[in-house]
Amino acid sequence: MTKYLQSDSTLLKSPQLWLVILIIAVGWSRYLPLSHPELFNFTPVIALFFISGAFLKGFWSWLGPITAVFISDLLLNPFYGANLFETFTLVTIIAYIGIFALGKSIRKSPRVLPLFAGAISSALLFHGLTCGFAWLINPAYSKTVIGFWQAQFLGEPGYAPAYLFLRNSLVSTLLFSAVFSWLFIKTGEKKESTDGALKTSNI
Repeated sequence: MTKYLQSDSTLLKSPQLWLVILIIAVGWSRYLPLSHPELFNFTPVIALFFISGAFLKGFWSWLGPITAVFISDLLLNPFYGANLFETFTLVTIIAYIGIFALGKSIRKSPRVLPLFAGAISSALLFHGLTCGFAWLINPAYSKTVIGFWQAQFLGEPGYAPAYLFLRNSLVSTLLFSAVFSWLFIKTGEKKESTDGALKTSNI
């Protein structure tokens, strides 16, 4: 897998194509809960930041995911009754930076186990930070260990339990990390096969 990570795949050589994939994936995941609330947090966003960090170099590695999230927020936030910039936005950005850094940390060992562990860690990091921030600012949670545990796993009374969001984050991050990794690896294989064929024909 390492040679495909370090080679120039179609996606790496065409960052605009990767950006289009990001925008479509993020937009779809943001729109989905409007008709299926049980799929809240079933999103490729965490995987996008993680895999971009692991497979991409240069400014496109971070600009692509950020642009996709910004465009989807701009278009879909009105449907959720949310503003484009809120206090919670800063926390999610911090979480995305941490997830991106996790991806960068495995660039030299892009095997299945590090990718699997990184995907799980990314989902846990995002859930822990965002729910931890909710615990800090929401008066519905007591500022105790029990209140923190409630914020992480049960959520605010009257709303869907937080463990469902964690479940959806874990499942979707593992799924989309596998899909995006496969895309990068297969396009790398195709590029290598094409280059080999061209070299043979020139002999």
